[in-house]
Order: sequence, then C-alpha cells, then structure tokens
Amino acid sequence: MTEPLDPAVGNDPTLVTEPAVPAAPIAPAPPAPPIVRFSPPKSGVPRALVAVLAPVLAIVMFTAGLATGQATNAPTSPAPSVAAGSAYPSDADAQLALIVQAWHELQDNYVDANKLDNQALAYAAIRGMTDAIGDTGHTMFFTAAESKAMDQSLSGTFVGIGVQVVSVDLKAGTGVKIGVLIPNTPAEKAGLKRGDVVLKVDGTDVTTLATDAIVSKIRGPEGTDVTLTIQRAGVANFDATITRRKFDLPLSSWAMVPGQDVAIIRLDSFASGAGKAVTDAIAAAQKAGAKGIILDLRGNPGGYVNEAVIVASQFVPDGVVYQSTDRSGKSTDNNVIPGGLWTREPLVVLANADSASAAEIVTGAIKDAGRAQVVGVKTFGTGTVLGRFDLADGSSLRIGIERWLTRAGHPIWHEGIVPDVAVTLPATATELYPNDLQDLTAAQVAALSDTQFLKALEVLKSAK
Repeated sequence: MTEPLDPAVGNDPTLVTEPAVPAAPIAPAPPAPPIVRFSPPKSGVPRALVAVLAPVLAIVMFTAGLATGQATNAPTSPAPSVAAGSAYPSDADAQLALIVQAWHELQDNYVDANKLDNQALAYAAIRGMTDAIGDTGHTMFFTAAESKAMDQSLSGTFVGIGVQVVSVDLKAGTGVKIGVLIPNTPAEKAGLKRGDVVLKVDGTDVTTLATDAIVSKIRGPEGTDVTLTIQRAGVANFDATITRRKFDLPLSSWAMVPGQDVAIIRLDSFASGAGKAVTDAIAAAQKAGAKGIILDLRGNPGGYVNEAVIVASQFVPDGVVYQSTDRSGKSTDNNVIPGGLWTREPLVVLANADSASAAEIVTGAIKDAGRAQVVGVKTFGTGTVLGRFDLADGSSLRIGIERWLTRAGHPIWHEGIVPDVAVTLPATATELYPNDLQDLTAAQVAALSDTQFLKALEVLKSAK
C-alpha cells in the first residue's frame, strides 16, 4: 500500500508499512477555532519545557474530549498554552499532570539528562497519543518535513527522482524495489525499471534498513545527485546516478485493452486535480471507442474528499456519494455532482487492501448505487475525514474531525468494503498498469498474471 510522502522517491515514512497505512481523505483546513488554554502546574515547569510540551499538552486535552464525543476547541498554530478546562472529562487534568510528572522524572533522574533530545521526546509523546486513539492511518502526527512533503504529495508537484517504492524481502534482509516508474522523470531517463531492487544508496548498504530510512536517503533537494546500486534479474548489479528535480506526477493513466472495446483507468491518489484527470481519461476512452471501463483503485491511499466526490460523480448519476457525521452527531449527505460522463455504461471497480479512505468513498458510492461490481479483496477500512492542525514548529496533526459512512449508511472504519467478486492476487503476480498494455497482443493480455484484472474483464463482459 502506498501513501507517498514524496511519490518521487517513495512513501511517507510515518505511514508506510507493507501493506502501508493510508492517509486522507483530508478535508480543507477549517477556520482557526479558539485556542485551548492551559495554566502550567504550580510544581514549576520550566518555561522552556512549557514551550516544548505545549503542543503535547494541548493535544492530550483535545483527544480526551474527542474520545468521549464532547465538543472541545481544537489546538491550532501558534502553539497554544494549555489550561485546565471544564470542556474535558474530569480525569483529563490528572492524566495531563501525569505526563508532566513523567517529563520531570526523566529530566531530573536520567543518568545522561544533558543528552536528552527534548524534541524527540515531545514528538514521541504526540505520536503515542495519536496512536492511542485507534484511528489507524488517519489521526496522526507529522514533523515539519513530513508535513511539507505531504502537502507536496497532495499538490501533484514533487522533487525527487520519479519512482514509487514498495518493500521487498531479500535473502539478507528487507529492502525496497521500484513499484511505479513515473514517465518523463530522472529515474526513467537513467534507465531504471519496475521491479528493480535498491541495494545501496550513495554507497551505503540499505538492505537491512526500514523502508522509511531508505526513502529518506533517496530523497533530497532539487538539483542534487543520488547514486543507487540496483539489482535487476538477468544482469549484473549496477550503479545509476540520478539528479533530483521537480516534476508533476500524473495522477491517472488509462489505456484500451488490446483486442477489446474496454478501457482501464487507474487512479493512483486523490491529490489535487484527480477529478479532472479521471474526467479527461473517460473522455479520451470514449473517443477511442470504449464500451466498458475498469476503474482501478488498487493501492490508492486517498487524498482530498472533494476530489473523491468529483470522481464518484462521473460514474453515479444522482443521490448521495457519502454521509458524514461530526463529533456533535450532526449528519450530512454529500451529494453527487450532476452531469457525469459514465453514469450508465458498463463499469467494474478494482480494489484491494491498499485502497483506502477517498478510494473507499468512491468504491462505496459506486457499489451502493448498484452501478458496478467490485472485484478484488476487502479494502483497508478507513472511516474519518481529516482536518489539519498546525503546531508552532511547523509540525502538524491530521485529526479525524468527521466519521463517514457509505451512500447506504454502511460504516467503513475498521471494516472496509467487501468486494462483490473476491479475487486474491497471487504473490508471484504482477499488478497491471495501463502503460503495460502497450504493444501487447490479445493473447498476451489473456496470459497476464494479474488475475484481478482478468476477472474484471470477465465480469465486465457479462455486464455489457
């Protein structure tokens, strides 16, 4: 599963596992609410400590209210002072004081207290609190660098070499291989290919490192070079030196299936412009004579919720796309935008365990509307719309501010969307990308290892 921190080089180190934890849909940042205020304990927390802990303490107060469904004020940048407030559960102040006490004990008693990294301690505390909420993959903390890169990933413009990577098991450990090679990027010009395994980065063996550490080594400023040692089947290991640069990520790709009047449209994320990308792909497929469409949302981690509404509206003629419920219990129907391009023609949706959030909104809308069958495996199961809350040092929180349900009111959080036709992709299979269909014959298509795609073709044929 991929949720790119910088899709030019890989996946967000705070989100990626294999399968990765997805992010979004991210709602536009709401207007700044009142600041939560806190009066430091009388035990004498140093002023510098308050500055470090202010975001942590404020979030403790906020999450306590969130967990009980009580209305509270969310923290915003600049870092709020934190005050004992009546808006929180009765035990919130006691638990907050516990954190402060633990901080003091570490500062006063750890044998190498002068070597403590206070920022690392604060960040770890924040991460621990967001993890404890249980909104896996959604409510979470981002450092300043991660937050900036996330903004890039959702804007569609990146600095990097032009690949997305996934983890891979190696004899000597774990590493990464190229899962997606983005056209017209430095990586493509350097001759890299899908399936290439990265063994070293700038001469450092990375086969025993975690995916996030490898991605961090590959990532870098525009105009700088990185040398990758590549393992490729059938050839000797080789080095490729690549200059990082800025480029736009194609959000969607499509192709006609050789020998058939069927188009496959793949959407990799719901970043800004995803709706237009899908609309343009549908229009091009119509012009090419497509009578059926396979919408491939496998591995799509989500993005902006408004883009999800635009995409769903191309395939669903009317009614609700999804339902949202805020912390007060108020429910809102988010409706289809009229005038979609493919609202009645044959359609199949491909989804897998890496399809999340905004991808699940679209999949759920199409399934509940009876527009198409879903082929693949159960989706990830995210169910909150996120708001962004910036902290004083440039770090930020993505906080689940709304829970969403499908068009028919089915919950997705921790449950996912169950496919109509269950097909598990074999471990040895290669997932199809539209560009892979270039130069293939109909016989070669029938022999592909992507059993989910082949089943989608079969289901679509019966629906036409």
